Amino acid sequence: MNVDEIGDETLEITQAAGQLQERIRGAGLRLKESADFSLFEDTVRATEDRYLMEDFSSKFFDLHGRSAFWIGAWDRKGEPVSVQAAKIEDLRDRSLGQHWQQQQRRMFVDPAADAELGLEHAHDAFYMRGRIVYHGNLWLRKDARGQGLAEALTQLGFLISLLKWSPDYLYGLMAARNAMKGFGVRVGYRRFAPRGTHWVRAPEHIRPDDWLVYSTRNDLITLAKTIVSEGPE
Repeated sequence: MNVDEIGDETLEITQAAGQLQERIRGAGLRLKESADFSLFEDTVRATEDRYLMEDFSSKFFDLHGRSAFWIGAWDRKGEPVSVQAAKIEDLRDRSLGQHWQQQQRRMFVDPAADAELGLEHAHDAFYMRGRIVYHGNLWLRKDARGQGLAEALTQLGFLISLLKWSPDYLYGLMAARNAMKGFGVRVGYRRFAPRGTHWVRAPEHIRPDDWLVYSTRNDLITLAKTIVSEGPE
């Protein structure tokens, strides 16, 4: 844990994470955090969507405990109810937008000759530098939605990222309709930029209308303090 950069807030962040875990377990779910991405791929294949994001695939990346983790939730029958993953990149020498130019091309354009990556990515992405966490592959089973679990699970992922890495930024890419309906705010993102990565021709399975949604380290600390002040449900 990179606790020195978080400072006196560590206990509050830990308390907030504990409250979220109690809320999730109170819904009858079992939680597991892991850096075993072979197990993550197996777990994703057992979900109804079976969608493994390229960002968390061993086909493209060597993911390990120093730079990535995932969280799963299972019901009493042992069936998967939720998955999410996060990984950190050290981007002190280039912006997130510049990073996308290289990484998105590797994941999506090289394997699909008909895809074309543009240059006009989210404006904010070209000013974001430092230790940056990407949070994604979030899935929640349909029968568990609408109960506040999406918010609790996502916020738990955010706070675990904060405790592990104390990042400068944590971001995701979210469908425009979800961002505009307020889902991003509810799960803990605090900053929004219409358009994420810019596609001239998007790969068939990639939405071209994603927004960049993100929080700073201070935003995440404030989220933890808010959770603690509201108390257990």
